[in-house]
Amino acid sequence: MKKALIIALAVMMVTSSLFAQGAAEPGKAAAAGPAKVSYWAPMNAAITANDFGELPVWQEVEKATNTEIEFEHAPAASKALSEAFNILVASGDYPDIIEYKWIAYPGGPQVAIDDGIIIPLNDVIEKYAPNLNKLLKENPEIAKMVSTPDGTYYCFPALRGTSYENNNLLFSEGWLWRTDLLKKAGINEVPETPEEVYAAAVALKGIGVEIPLCIRHDHIGRVFGPGFDSWDDFYVEDGKVRHGLIEPQRREYLEFLRKCYAEGLLDNDYLNLTKKSLGVKVLNNQIGGAYAPGGSGIGTWLPQMQKDDPSVEMHSARPISPSRDRLSKFAKMSTIYSDSMPSAAITTSCKDVEAAARLLDYMYSPEGHMLMNFGIEGKTYTMENGYPRYTDFIKNNPDGLSMSQVMAQYMRCSTNGAFVQDPRYLEQYYGLPELTEAIGLWAQTDYGKYVMPPVSQSSEEGQELAQILNRITTFYTEQENKFITGADPLNDETFKAYQDQLKKFGIERAIEIKQKAYEAYMAK
Repeated sequence: MKKALIIALAVMMVTSSLFAQGAAEPGKAAAAGPAKVSYWAPMNAAITANDFGELPVWQEVEKATNTEIEFEHAPAASKALSEAFNILVASGDYPDIIEYKWIAYPGGPQVAIDDGIIIPLNDVIEKYAPNLNKLLKENPEIAKMVSTPDGTYYCFPALRGTSYENNNLLFSEGWLWRTDLLKKAGINEVPETPEEVYAAAVALKGIGVEIPLCIRHDHIGRVFGPGFDSWDDFYVEDGKVRHGLIEPQRREYLEFLRKCYAEGLLDNDYLNLTKKSLGVKVLNNQIGGAYAPGGSGIGTWLPQMQKDDPSVEMHSARPISPSRDRLSKFAKMSTIYSDSMPSAAITTSCKDVEAAARLLDYMYSPEGHMLMNFGIEGKTYTMENGYPRYTDFIKNNPDGLSMSQVMAQYMRCSTNGAFVQDPRYLEQYYGLPELTEAIGLWAQTDYGKYVMPPVSQSSEEGQELAQILNRITTFYTEQENKFITGADPLNDETFKAYQDQLKKFGIERAIEIKQKAYEAYMAK
């Protein structure tokens, strides 16, 4: 008995020691040797390596958390990512961690839990994720965003900052105008209403600009819709959930684009336009106005074009609205937490939940936050009066890498992931005066008053909603493009038939489900 007691005490002392080690260093795995974790995540196009494990940022994470990570990669482009995710889910063979747009899982995150793919995280966060736990307790609005209706946490979230106030991370793309061409055409102010956009496009065509308006098909509704107070999604007004596709002003939006298309003002190849082909047309001096991201748009194109022609000018504009005397009701604005940035969840296949949680929690620690956003101190940034300033290694890379390419190796802020983005990264990434101006203009919208928060539904209603939205999205995308291109007539009869079909597909039921989810969200 005495021998057994000594052994038991020894075991308790070892266990206590290991627990103390984990408690003292929240980001590190409790085990003495490296923990092993498998991690599935999208690979952004800016990353030139074949494996995340080759990148200095992930090597630093492994070192700091005493973890060996085995990566599996998926393409970052939205459609390709969804396809890769569906194949992964169908296989039933999950890695320990999956970084995905969980809020966009068919039916919502609760369904992903009910389907046996990921685990609920409340107890896990409480025990093994002190940094995230602190963030959620200090930011109850974010806690609401990243939990199901009953308060179940399901992910380590990707967040654009922690507040909506003065947050330039929410506006990463917007209008781009060749203002030198506008001036040549006699237009001295950037357009801010549909009428002004049309007049500018006509004037640009008149001076020989090949494509006055060049907008991708996946942007078109959110670029022009606000000019008619029309939106292609759910929104909230006075506590009521609404959907813009079944409102009367949708017809005005469609008629405007149909006219632009018919007159050759809108790129007649807009349905096939990609980010890459848009860039080619901009650099070939083919376009007058476009809609583009900041860093990889104006920030990349303008310096390149000015090398060949210093007279080239590019400026942005605020989101268009029905009149100059008020801001737009809607805009292509991001939210702090959304389905466009993959967040990390722990799967039901994970055998070492503690190691996975501690690894992910490190990203929310003060040390991890600086690594994710600014890289390695002394190499990629230095502290100047409390401000983390990128070094010339980032801004003027000696190996000739672009700023976005070198940032993708040493940090994750420009490629997204499960951590909190720091607005100070964007202040430096958008170094051109034209980009600083653009951020201020893109933020001039009232959409914050109407934006639908990231609500989630019960498993049953989530599945019903997913089926409805799948039918609606397929139908409205195809039919609206037929209206715009003139493939189908647009008149009282055809427009009514279009909206009636949306109702037959269940759009009013979808609004009911979203209203219930919104009320539950607000009550959390």
